[in-house]
Amino acid sequence: MLLSSHKKYCTVKKERVLLGMSGGMDSSMSAVLLQQQGYEVVGTTLQTHTEADHESIIAAQNLARERQIEHHLIDCRQAFKDEVISYFANEYINGRTPNPCIHCNETIKWKYLLQVAKRLNCQHISTGHYVRKQQINKLYYIQKGVDPAKDQSYFLWNLSQEVLKKALFPLGDLKKEDVRTLARKLGYTTIADKKESMGVCFLSGIDYRDYLRQILPADHPALQPGQVVDTNDNVLGQHEGFPFYTIGQRRGIEGVAKGMCVVAIDASSRRLIADKRDALLLNEISIENFKLTSNKSLWSDKKVFIRIRGLDSVPGYWGHIKVDDGVLKVVFDTEIWAITPGQSIVFYNDDCIIGGGIIE
Repeated sequence: MLLSSHKKYCTVKKERVLLGMSGGMDSSMSAVLLQQQGYEVVGTTLQTHTEADHESIIAAQNLARERQIEHHLIDCRQAFKDEVISYFANEYINGRTPNPCIHCNETIKWKYLLQVAKRLNCQHISTGHYVRKQQINKLYYIQKGVDPAKDQSYFLWNLSQEVLKKALFPLGDLKKEDVRTLARKLGYTTIADKKESMGVCFLSGIDYRDYLRQILPADHPALQPGQVVDTNDNVLGQHEGFPFYTIGQRRGIEGVAKGMCVVAIDASSRRLIADKRDALLLNEISIENFKLTSNKSLWSDKKVFIRIRGLDSVPGYWGHIKVDDGVLKVVFDTEIWAITPGQSIVFYNDDCIIGGGIIE
């Protein structure tokens, strides 16, 4: 009797972690790993867009049932439409090239995870991102995952300290193939062999130009033909709608601007400005919309690593950053080609993100 009472008294309640579950291999194996680490996993699936969600929702619910995980389906379709899809369309309408996944991480995914975690009394929040977390002088930082081919740190530069404090990343110390091997070992061969989804989720594999045609009125000014001009304002020909082009693009203007590419997009006049490829080489830019760690020792008067694209094929560059009168100045060690307005620029000290911003 005394032994029984002692055992009951010593029982430690598990910490609860809210895991974003997409039904895919990465979030599913994150659930397994978190359970192995002793957490009580609570799953949530964010329903963001109708067409592509159903299969993922069923897969997440099935895994939660099998692993005896409490699961919650959160309908945030309207918020996703208002925040992410509107942002996506508006950026193109304004002549910029957006990264909706980064915007979604800040305004939808992690925002909702944090809110739901508080409501369900979860001490932590988690996803299947291939990143790690590091604490330096009481501040938390996103750190690159150990698998360079799967590192997703670039897409999480804008997370707040409130989010990072609670965040767990069980896949950060693993390589993708290790996770796939674990899935097969546990009998989850279907998700282990499933083709990995790439690109913007709500596009569902279609070209973004076709998607813009679907969601914008046919008579929208941005979708109408306009002029292609050179840097001296000489008219070279016509384009079919300026949102269908991005900086550095040759396709679509080669017939009227031979040997040239798009070097600027003037949304107000619906014009594409064309010039030689070398006109897009820059070694210095200024950023107004940015976040930067308050720990200046990590970036002031130091060489930092800089990424301007999330692609593995464009690993990054070296340079220096400086803040003056609220403007962040970036000086690269070498000339960079086709720095594109609307895209994110992300700064690293070693493997840790120390800041980022939106290229104006």
